[in-house]
Amino acid sequence: MRDWYFIGDSHVQSFEVAAALRLLNRKARCLLVPGATSIGLRNPESQTHAVALFKEALLPALADAIPVIQLGEVDCGFVIWWRAQKHGDSVERQLADSVAACAAFVDDLLDAGYPTLVLTGAVLPTIRDGQSQGKVARARHEVTATLRQRTELTHRYNARLRDEAEARGLPFVDITPCITDPESGLVAEEFRNRNPRDHHLEPVRAAEVWAEALNRLDLPP
Repeated sequence: MRDWYFIGDSHVQSFEVAAALRLLNRKARCLLVPGATSIGLRNPESQTHAVALFKEALLPALADAIPVIQLGEVDCGFVIWWRAQKHGDSVERQLADSVAACAAFVDDLLDAGYPTLVLTGAVLPTIRDGQSQGKVARARHEVTATLRQRTELTHRYNARLRDEAEARGLPFVDITPCITDPESGLVAEEFRNRNPRDHHLEPVRAAEVWAEALNRLDLPP
């Protein structure tokens, strides 16, 4: 049976935890690049060099792996807003550019010979309005978008990413309904990291939800 090969930003750590706890129905390999973005996939000279690292790991196509792409939290939580401010552009245009860059990367993998891969929705933002605790929160202080605005943007990003997956006949996994507080519409408190300085989801809870969703997929062995 082919392995999961998880690639993406630092939120890939949820899959690392799932693998460590043996929650997944396949063996797993993980490559996470902190700060990696969807928009950065079109730029091999990006600050993180993420696309070069991802392609080095996944190309030529691996016969024993199913890539799983987890990107977008950095885009929806920071980069889209920052680029819109910097370039005097619309948030919607920056959103479209980010999704298009991710879709182009997916096409590169399919063209290289992968019969399938899994796209995953960006996780909901957790950084509170005005929060200054934590390295990531401080690094994103230039963006004034509220938590609700960032959450709504994440929904739109994931909807567009789902469309791209469906257009290619690829599975799409989005845990947003499982981690959303039905009253506030924001990330549920039980999925917030116990460390207020950490913007990642609570590790074990997130790992359990991701594993359950992935294990349900009907994929070739």
